[in-house]
This record gives sequence, structure tokens and C-alpha cells, in this order.
Amino acid sequence: MKSVKIYRLQNNGDEKIIVTCVLIGQGVICKGDKIFIENLEKQGIKDYANRTSDIMLFPKDGIKFLENLKYAFKSAYLSATDVEE
Repeated sequence: MKSVKIYRLQNNGDEKIIVTCVLIGQGVICKGDKIFIENLEKQGIKDYANRTSDIMLFPKDGIKFLENLKYAFKSAYLSATDVEE
């Protein structure tokens, strides 16, 4: 099953998984921090493969959404893994 984990840096320097997103059929289901997931569902993330456009991706967009999470969350405080099997 394809999935992506999103980590948040803790005050002690450890990383904690806050959300796990899994490809189910043609869409993505995310589990974890409810507020974070609500924001993903309402606001979406930018389609970084299509840089000239303002296209937003949402969990309903399936694998494209998963593939772009690592680009949307790549800061010192929030980071996402590559798509994992």
C-alpha cells in the first residue's frame, strides 16, 4: 500500500509522525492530527510538478497528492517522506 508520513519536529529535537496518508483506491485517506488533516482537505497543496499553474491537489487526487506532499512539507519543522510501499 502506498503511503506518506508527515513529521513535526518536537522541542527536544525528535521527529514525531503527526499524519499518515494512504492511497486507497483512487483517493487518499489521512489519519492522525485532525486539525492538520482538515486543513489538507480544505486548502489542499500546490501541484509542484506543474509549477506554472496554481493547481491545488486534494486527497481525492490520489497518487498525485501523495507524490507532492514531500514538496509541500520540507521545512525544518514539518517534513514528509517520499511515497513508500
